[in-house]
Amino acid sequence: CEEAEAFIDYKSLYMQSSASAADVSSVEAVCASAVKAAMDSKAALIMALTETGCTALMLAKYRPEAPILAISASETTIRQLLLARGVVPIATASFQGTDSVIAKGLAMAKELGLVKSGDMVVAVHGTREECAGATNMMKIVPVP
Repeated sequence: CEEAEAFIDYKSLYMQSSASAADVSSVEAVCASAVKAAMDSKAALIMALTETGCTALMLAKYRPEAPILAISASETTIRQLLLARGVVPIATASFQGTDSVIAKGLAMAKELGLVKSGDMVVAVHGTREECAGATNMMKIVPVP
């Protein structure tokens, strides 16, 4: 399986996926941009703070080379995301203070061996905390 993955042309997959979309929502536009930013910056990980899992699934739609760490407070969402390609779901108690949730996510990603110090991570979340369907922010953060 890993050998087969090594031959995938992720850039052309992204181009095919993004070219086929006519009208996209603002959430999908942010997710598509996050995948492009991850490819361009050679990010080791894409992190999605997601209530319902839709943000993580939207990211997975573009088949990024970097794994997607989906952080959710919902056990149902975490179970559902276990079936998504390239998505590693983990639980959080709350989304209050997104910067602290991102910092905890980076620490967990280091424990899981997904990233190491100095790697870049693309984080996707909404500016309104604990509000489903409000993903509108992407940022690139270094792993401490």
